[in-house]
Amino acid sequence: MIRTVVRIVTVAALLAALALVSQARPRIKRDFVTSYPRIQGTRLDACVTCHSADMSGLNPYGLALRKGGFSFAAIEKEDSDGDGVTNRKEIDLLSLPGDAKDRPGARRDSTAADSTARSDSTAAKPDTSAARPDTLRRK
Repeated sequence: MIRTVVRIVTVAALLAALALVSQARPRIKRDFVTSYPRIQGTRLDACVTCHSADMSGLNPYGLALRKGGFSFAAIEKEDSDGDGVTNRKEIDLLSLPGDAKDRPGARRDSTAADSTARSDSTAAKPDTSAARPDTLRRK
């Protein structure tokens, strides 16, 4: 009987802790959008603004935000990713303040993360040696 009560209390405590943790992230994201309404619906309105791309931890902006007590204004003048542009300017220009490769005005290569993209030299060329009969033209 005591073991059952302990198990129920333990499970309830774990569920309560999980509920608190799951609400912390959306709250910070909501606060970010409230602080910078222009980013709503853009790529900055996503977890990768503060977290690494593989979601394994915080990126430099997320670390600075945590160190600054989760005050966006406190770290606006910093350059968290070391790319020479302040966090506020990057946010205003819709570039990621935690990614040094993503600076305002930098060319974004959308194929960099695409594992299916190939260069022209390695791209598969159509085989024209055995044309289908329905595509042949008669002279």
